[in-house]
Amino acid sequence: MNTIVFSTKRINGIIVLVSSLMMLIFLNLPFKAKPFGDSTFHEESKNLALFIKGKRTCDQVVITKAPGPILFYTPAYLLAPVNATDDQLWVYGVVFTSIIITISLLLIFRIGSSFFSKEVGFLSVLLFFLFPIHCYYSLGIMAEAPAFFSLTLAIYGWSIALHQPDKKSGWIFLILGMWFLILNRPNTLLLLGLGFLVVFYAFFKNKSFFISYGKKMMVSFVCVGLLGFGVLQLTKIITGTKSGGNQETLFYYVAHQGRFQFREEPTDFRFWESDIRPDSKDYQNWNKSGAALSAIMKQTHESYAEVYKKFLIDDALEHPGLFIRQFFVKCFYGHVYFINSVQPDKFDLGPLKGPIGYWTFILLINSINLIIVAGAILFLFREKNLIRYWIFWGVIISLLIFHGLTYMEPRYIFPSRVALYLMSAAGLYRIAWIRKIIQKITIYIFPIPNSKL
Repeated sequence: MNTIVFSTKRINGIIVLVSSLMMLIFLNLPFKAKPFGDSTFHEESKNLALFIKGKRTCDQVVITKAPGPILFYTPAYLLAPVNATDDQLWVYGVVFTSIIITISLLLIFRIGSSFFSKEVGFLSVLLFFLFPIHCYYSLGIMAEAPAFFSLTLAIYGWSIALHQPDKKSGWIFLILGMWFLILNRPNTLLLLGLGFLVVFYAFFKNKSFFISYGKKMMVSFVCVGLLGFGVLQLTKIITGTKSGGNQETLFYYVAHQGRFQFREEPTDFRFWESDIRPDSKDYQNWNKSGAALSAIMKQTHESYAEVYKKFLIDDALEHPGLFIRQFFVKCFYGHVYFINSVQPDKFDLGPLKGPIGYWTFILLINSINLIIVAGAILFLFREKNLIRYWIFWGVIISLLIFHGLTYMEPRYIFPSRVALYLMSAAGLYRIAWIRKIIQKITIYIFPIPNSKL
């Protein structure tokens, strides 16, 4: 299906209504994402907004991490009063994020309908409602929501370009989406490399694909690279020496964490924080290693990057077996979810209480989650023309490679769930009984023209 040739009025209304209700439900759950994450994006967005309003000096404007979230939340903060408290700014940010996430779901339905069918588009959205992790991450000032929207926009652009390669809007959406995705999650830069490999493969093995899309894809990737490099350089100029942090230091810090994650405790999935896993051998060894590397820096006067880089390379070469095992455990960990904000003995959600209620809930949500993963795997094994879906599997592979080699948290993989749910819906729809159920439901959502339904 290349174009939307049916009424979307009902499905649009359903998406907006259900999304709004689910956001309200998540607001009242006993567990939530941290309101301001690690506070970096919140503070830097607030300072930039106040600078634009003339209430902050240039010296107070810094961008120490990814610039994407700053560009995302600053417009929302500009709408707030100058004297707004952090809690008030959080409300502005969350309302804005909720609107953007709802728009993303509307686009996801259109993507599913364009690539597959309206029934698959509906099932894609239904999966998000069955496992609404997007609502959880929408309640914090973090990079996850803007990255989610970015990938949605990029795939939406590709859905247009695939069917109408001469239509400029598709390529523009693809460029803007990939560019903003990299600004929010610089680790997705690997997607550009995979994109070039896809074009290279098509040149030799799929001439029809290369003739239709190859050159335009290459131009798009170059544009994304130049735009991304330009903005990242601009952020360095803006920040200058006003902050001790930078992307290189952050990378080595995170990669150092990753060398100890699941090292001696491959089944310890607790969050990497001192108040959550103080008894963890891996966490304690990480602290000891950091102290040892700090001593080396003082003794040799080498830079942070030089000392940490040498450790990472030497450690991987000295422990190849551990390195490989950690990689695969991290890839699995990226696709399962645990609640770290509430301890099992304090868990209280309706009839689910205490440790038994906690683990019952964890089992339930991860069962749904693993079914979604299984649907995507089914799609990948059954689909014979995978090159059409390069951006779907490409972004998942990019994030798994990067975080499998460095440090993994499920939230780092979250943006790729746009692609995962779409592939899962297409895979699950191939199962006869699921297809029948979806077809019966969608009769009432997509009425036949001139019918009274």
